[in-house]
Amino acid sequence: MSERATILVVDDQAPAREILSRYLQDVGYRPMTAESVARAQEILETESIDAVLVDLRMPGADGIEGLRQFKKYDAQLPVVLVTAHATVESAVAAMKLGAFDYMRKPIEFEQLEIVVGRALEHRRLLKENRQLRAVIEDRYRLENLLGKSPAMQVLFDLIRKVGPANVPVLITGESGTGKDLVAKALHGQSPRAGNKFLSINCAAVPESLLESELFGHERGAFSGAVRARTGYFREADGGTLFLDEIGDMSPGQQAKLLHALESGEIIPVGSEKPVRVDVRLVTATNRDLEELAREGKFREDLLFRIDTVRLELPPLRERRDDIAILAAHFLERVSLTTGVEAPSLSAATMRCLLDHFWPGNVRELAHAIERAVLVASGEKIEPEDLPARVCGDASTDASAALGADGQAFREARQVFERAYFSNILKRAEGKIGLAARLAGIHRTTFHKKLAQLGLDSGTLSEE
Repeated sequence: MSERATILVVDDQAPAREILSRYLQDVGYRPMTAESVARAQEILETESIDAVLVDLRMPGADGIEGLRQFKKYDAQLPVVLVTAHATVESAVAAMKLGAFDYMRKPIEFEQLEIVVGRALEHRRLLKENRQLRAVIEDRYRLENLLGKSPAMQVLFDLIRKVGPANVPVLITGESGTGKDLVAKALHGQSPRAGNKFLSINCAAVPESLLESELFGHERGAFSGAVRARTGYFREADGGTLFLDEIGDMSPGQQAKLLHALESGEIIPVGSEKPVRVDVRLVTATNRDLEELAREGKFREDLLFRIDTVRLELPPLRERRDDIAILAAHFLERVSLTTGVEAPSLSAATMRCLLDHFWPGNVRELAHAIERAVLVASGEKIEPEDLPARVCGDASTDASAALGADGQAFREARQVFERAYFSNILKRAEGKIGLAARLAGIHRTTFHKKLAQLGLDSGTLSEE
C-alpha cells in the first residue's frame, strides 16, 4: 500500500478526530475526517478511501450502521471500529458484519499503526488477488495451464499452432510439470475437442493387461475375460488418446502400437479381425527416449512416428515467475473445494516458495499449498505451515543448484537478510512481537531467523 494511503476518521468528537488525524499524518498517511456517518458517505462518493476508522457510539447513525453503509460503497473496504464502551456483544456483532478490527479507547498509537498497517496490507492483497484472478483468466491461461514466464508463453503459442493439426505430439518434461494438462490443452485446441479425450498411464498398467486396455479383447480371449472390451483406441475414436509414460511400454507392446499408428487399425486380443480407428495420439514421458533407443529399449521407428512435434515442459525452478500465479490458483481451488476462504500467503511464506528448488515441480507446489491451508491457524499461511522440505532451509536447494556459485549465493543472501532483519528490529525499537508483525512472520519463526543470522536477541523485549 502506498505511503499516502487515505484513511477516513469518523467521530462526532472534534478533539478525537484531530488527534487521530494528526498522528496518521505524522506516520505517513493522508487522513480525512467526518463528524458523522452521513458526512462519511458523502466523502466515499467522491474520494478513494483505503481504510476507515469509525467511532461506535455517535448521535444518529452509529458505527455499526456506518459499517453497513460503508460496505455498500466498497465490500472490501477495511473498517476498524473504535469505542470507549467495548463489550463482547458489540465486538461480535461488528466482526460478523465484516469489521476488519475492533479497538478500545483510549487508543494506543503503536497499536493503531499496527492495525492500520494490517488493514492496508489486507486491502492490497485483496486487490492483488482480484488482479491476479483477472490475469489468470486472460493472459496467463490456456485451458488449465497457467504461466506468465517466457517459457510458458512460448509453449502456449506452440499449443495454439499445433493443436488444430492432426499430427502426433510427444510431450517431454520432469514428473509433476503438468504433461497431462498440455495434452488436454492440445485436445481443446483441436477440431476433435467435441469428442472424447482419454488417457492411460502405461507405467501404471501391468504389461499383461496393457494390450487389452489399449486395443480391447473378445469374450473368452483369456482367463477372466467374461465379457468383451472395446479398449481405449476404439473408445477414443474421433477424439484424442493420451499415452503417458510411454517410455515404460514393453518392446512387444511398442510393436503393436506402431502397427496401429501406421495402419490406422487395431486388432483386439482374441480376434483376427482388424478394426479401423481414427485417433489422434499424444504421448508423454519423463525419460530420454533417444537414450532408450540407443540401448535397444525403445523402438527407433516408433519414436520417429510419435515425435512429429515435440513439446518440452520446463521444470518449475526454471519458471519462478509463475510460482505466485500458481500458488494463488491452488489457494482458490482449495477455497472452491472446501467452501471456506483460504488464508493468504505471508511475505515470508512467499519467499520460501520462491527459494525452494521444487524437485516435484507444480505437483509438489499444489500439495504444499493444500497442506498449508489445512494446518494454518491464522489469517495468513506462515512458513511453518509449509512442509518442512519446502521451508526447512529454502536456500540449500537453490544454492546447490548453482554449483560453484552456491557459496556466493548463500553469502549474498545472508548479508541481505542480516540488513533486513536488523532494520526491522530498529523500526520496532527492539520489541520482538512488533518486529515479527512488521516482518509478516510468526514470533517463533522470527526468533529462529535471528539465531540463524547470528543476531543477538538476548537484550530484546518480547512485547
